Amino acid sequence: MNINDRFAGAYDAAGFGGVDLNLNAIRAAIIRNRWILIGTAIACLLVGVLVAMLSTPIYEAKTTLQIEQQAPQVLGNSGQSLDESGRDDSYIETQVNLLSSRSLVERVARAQNLFRDATFFTRMDRDPPTSAPGSEGWQRAVIDMLQSNLSVELIPGTRLVEVHFTSPDPKLAQIIANEFGVQFINSTLKRRFDTSDYSRKFLQDQIERTRVQLERSERALIIFAQQAGITEVDSGGSGSAAGGSGSKSLTDSNLEAINAAYAKASTDRILAEQKWQQASRSPLLQIPDVLSNSSIQGMMSSRGEKAAVLQGEMQRHAEAYPTVIKAKAELAAIDAVINNAAERVRGSIRDQYQIAVDQENSLKSSVEEMRQKSLAEQGRGVQLSILRRDADTNRALYDALLQRYREINAASGVTINNISVIDKAEIPRSPVWPKPLFNALIGAIIGVVLGVLIALVRERLDDSIRSPDEVERKFGLPLLGLLPLSKAGSVRDELNDPGSAFSESIYSIRTSLQMATAHGLPRTLAMSSTQQGEGKSTTSMAIAREIAQSGSRTLLIDADLRRPSLHALFDLKNDQGFSNYLTGQAPFDGLIVQTDTANLSVLPSGPLPLSAPRLLTHEVLVPALAELGKYYDVIMLDCPPVLGLADALQLTSCVEATLFAHEAGKASQHQAQTALRRLARGGANLIGVILTKFDFDRGGHSSYGYTQYYYQYTAGGEGKN
Repeated sequence: MNINDRFAGAYDAAGFGGVDLNLNAIRAAIIRNRWILIGTAIACLLVGVLVAMLSTPIYEAKTTLQIEQQAPQVLGNSGQSLDESGRDDSYIETQVNLLSSRSLVERVARAQNLFRDATFFTRMDRDPPTSAPGSEGWQRAVIDMLQSNLSVELIPGTRLVEVHFTSPDPKLAQIIANEFGVQFINSTLKRRFDTSDYSRKFLQDQIERTRVQLERSERALIIFAQQAGITEVDSGGSGSAAGGSGSKSLTDSNLEAINAAYAKASTDRILAEQKWQQASRSPLLQIPDVLSNSSIQGMMSSRGEKAAVLQGEMQRHAEAYPTVIKAKAELAAIDAVINNAAERVRGSIRDQYQIAVDQENSLKSSVEEMRQKSLAEQGRGVQLSILRRDADTNRALYDALLQRYREINAASGVTINNISVIDKAEIPRSPVWPKPLFNALIGAIIGVVLGVLIALVRERLDDSIRSPDEVERKFGLPLLGLLPLSKAGSVRDELNDPGSAFSESIYSIRTSLQMATAHGLPRTLAMSSTQQGEGKSTTSMAIAREIAQSGSRTLLIDADLRRPSLHALFDLKNDQGFSNYLTGQAPFDGLIVQTDTANLSVLPSGPLPLSAPRLLTHEVLVPALAELGKYYDVIMLDCPPVLGLADALQLTSCVEATLFAHEAGKASQHQAQTALRRLARGGANLIGVILTKFDFDRGGHSSYGYTQYYYQYTAGGEGKN
């Protein structure tokens, strides 16, 4: 595989080219960030409790109303009550919307004198407006306050409506909630009375006109009868000077029938005119025929749903938000459809009136035609009959209008109300807000969510290797082993304890090295890392010590000619060493120091040269390692870090195998990938990674099951730590 492809794949797997999440990784992340989660949850819980303690108590009063499905009766059957067994949802929803209308709020404010009450905003625990009580600005503020604290709820499946009002003052909440019920009933009765009053005035005008016409027709009949010498003008008489009422001609019979139809057409025209004038003067959506139209009722129900959607969107978003604009457009569209349908209904009323007028005119001309024929047949006797029939027609019309006027008067006198108060509001005893337990629960939930978000951000920004199973996936190299973080004592003490976790990890690394090549343990090894402080030198010492204890003659060379540290680990002097050997100032046998560990020798770095890269050339290193290889089975070089230096590239290109130390939980994996890429391009034979300073308490649980007892066993192997 190409070097760039090899580490590019590891780069993507590291999380820079994608996100690799699994349940074990999430569990490990939770364990690593458990104190953040607990801390944010407790902090937000305390904030919720503090908010509950500092918040002003809010009380809610509730009035329950029953709204029967009944429309006002104005003319004839145009406003019949709905069947009790049925349910007109649009009518109920209309009443619910009226309960929260601005006009009703104004009635409540005026009834309670809130427009001039200077203490209203203080009782509502709000700052009063800058305008004076009674001013337009004050009135707008009062109306907005009432509407913001008012809620109307229709109990599903019933005709009961609950009116809720919230206030810091429980007595005020009760008064205003009850006042909404009273004013709603009064406003409904007033609208019904106004409709009946208009009908009465219209009929009074028509009755007066008809009375005048009746008087004229009767007076003309009497005068004509006197001039003709007719003493009896009653059509039911047995005879008269004008010819009596014995046998009737076909013309007379037709004239009587058409005249009766004309009288009925005139009555229908007057009623149709009355109905049309009421429809033309009333608001479009308050016309009885419009309200009773089933199609419009369905559209009004749909409009209520869209209005609710718009209100919800406007509460969550600004007016320019796309969903708010869309909801407004849908509401405007259905309003246009409703208005068009209502216009068609009103147009049908106008058409009915026009038809009645046409019928009346048509019958009137027919009566006139038949009258001329009757005159031609009967002469003056027919003239008398015509006058009599005119009087009868006017009398019948007058009686019909008078009867209808009496019916409307009777109906308006009986104030039947379809709205009643079921439960009056009482003074609330306990506040509905705040709720300490609820606030604490919400605070805890918000705290957990916030903690999770913080943990996710930390995990996303954390560019370190946190678990052993991430090494191969993110670096593209096998994991030779991991070294636990030493929390008590020194590394040397742990190495001297064969049963320690650190010793067990070194055994594992040695075993991995023995299987690294076809001939077993590499003869020459180099140890490097991304940067200083990752435990590279300590790991080199421990591995060299373990190889020596296994019986191989081992030489550990401190090849870090910039910041050497092996001499300090072995308590050796560093006045001469590897740099002296490379420059030819002294032979190696006088520079190598035998340690207290059998088969382990150390070659310190010696004096620091002015330019380490010029000294660590391939021409110098290869012969030197070949010469030392004659006397040692394994030679291990402790190299300087990779980033920013060329020393490690020169050293690792001259050995058989290179080990890479990486500190768990701190060192940057991105920088480590860059370092590994540089080593690979420089010719190093990278055989694996050693994860150093691994903290089992912070690392969580990896998908490979790495836990601390992986390396520790008690005597006899029965117990596990």
